[in-house]
Amino acid sequence: MVIYRLRFKKGGCTMKQKSKLFISIIALSIGLISVFTVWSISEIKISYDEPQEALLAENEDAILIPAYVTEDKALFYFITDSNNIGAAKINKGLFGWKSDYQVWNEPIGTISDEKFNGYQKYGDEIIFGLMENGEELTVMADDIPANKINLKGSLYDESIEMELENVYLWYFESDNLSQINELSLINQNTNEELDTHLYEN
Repeated sequence: MVIYRLRFKKGGCTMKQKSKLFISIIALSIGLISVFTVWSISEIKISYDEPQEALLAENEDAILIPAYVTEDKALFYFITDSNNIGAAKINKGLFGWKSDYQVWNEPIGTISDEKFNGYQKYGDEIIFGLMENGEELTVMADDIPANKINLKGSLYDESIEMELENVYLWYFESDNLSQINELSLINQNTNEELDTHLYEN
């Protein structure tokens, strides 16, 4: 009778070691799935089908002023009452739209009488403010013209109630606002520089 002897090469894995490795992989997979499930549930709760829904979920009384909406990001300004104006970015994630963060402050001045009168910042990405006569005036950040939103067109009847019929919202968006040196107020019809303001980072 011939007797065969099984020999494992030195350094190879035994069946017992392979079983322990398999069990560890299963346990790790279950742990990762559990973490992903918990994260998914929390994300679903704060994600919405439309960007404005994400913003209104945090402040249901806000009056929204849309700046733009793309496939995966949106920028809105909003008024919490007739005096306070703020900004919010909303990003589209795996489960829908989610608000990044919001900023708003005490009333900011409106550019009138051809003079700067305050502005707000959204992190190091956006400067925004209000101005009268936006059809004639524009704000420049060094040599870059501001984006402008006619509040009468965005707010309709609410602009009359808030006395914002002739008011525009102006804003700059950049990856690094610290590169801006000066803000200037320009008459678009004559190119005359009416006022300047050193930008404070």
